[in-house]
Amino acid sequence: MKTSLNSARLGAGGLSFTEYIDLAARHGFDAVDFGIGAAMKTATEMGGLRELTQYMKSVGVAPGAWGMDVEWRKDEAAFEQGMASLGEKAAFAEEFGANCCVTWMPSSTALPSDEWLRMIERRFGLVAHVLEAKNIRFGLEWVGPHHLRAGGANQMGPNPGIYTMADTLALINRIGASNLGLLVDCYHCYTTGIGEAEISQLTDAQIVHVHVNDAARGVGPSGAKDGERVLPGAGEIDLPAFLRGLRAAGYQGYIAAEVLAKEDLAPTPDEAAAKVRGSLQALGI
Repeated sequence: MKTSLNSARLGAGGLSFTEYIDLAARHGFDAVDFGIGAAMKTATEMGGLRELTQYMKSVGVAPGAWGMDVEWRKDEAAFEQGMASLGEKAAFAEEFGANCCVTWMPSSTALPSDEWLRMIERRFGLVAHVLEAKNIRFGLEWVGPHHLRAGGANQMGPNPGIYTMADTLALINRIGASNLGLLVDCYHCYTTGIGEAEISQLTDAQIVHVHVNDAARGVGPSGAKDGERVLPGAGEIDLPAFLRGLRAAGYQGYIAAEVLAKEDLAPTPDEAAAKVRGSLQALGI
């Protein structure tokens, strides 16, 4: 597995895309997770994608996973507006060498559950088709924390969505796109009872991208809140078992520490990136 720098709680909001790349390079990351819009804007400013690609190669940082920015969770007009530019973004990503695109699914919904499932099955199928034409894999992330589910304190609607790996795999199978797979986040595994045994049954082809982080000690799976994560190894998730499962599955892709927390990890992006890299190194990554 290779490391990718995720910008969550680095305090890196004021950095340009090239400064973000430099941050990853200084701290020994193999790649960066990024926004496709920022990459396209930077390529234009640098005179073309070739210049951006050459710059990244010169500092030894590759493009990792990029977030799918089509607004698929809202009404049809918003979805169609996003789809109108997805082909251009996918073509850029293919030439850039960024062949992993990801999105997350809310675990509760305002729509009736059956209507929600029909909608996302159709929309993800359309997105996957556009990405597949450009040889880009599409990873779906289920969201497991109990407080976000229907009936939870921070629900996004009164009706259940998809919040388990099994249901995500079932959705992927129904859509049937060859480039569709999972974004596996240890936090969502932890909060839904997924351990080494279940992860080891996956294949590299089923895993598009991986997030690693930790849950604060003493909260337990039912009390772990989405925005209260800690650095990998600082909490109670059995991360060595999680990593053994990934290795048994044959996963060869990038792993990124996405530490969604109430505050930045350190006073400066460099200090935060150093903390993240150190936590991964302590886990043998």
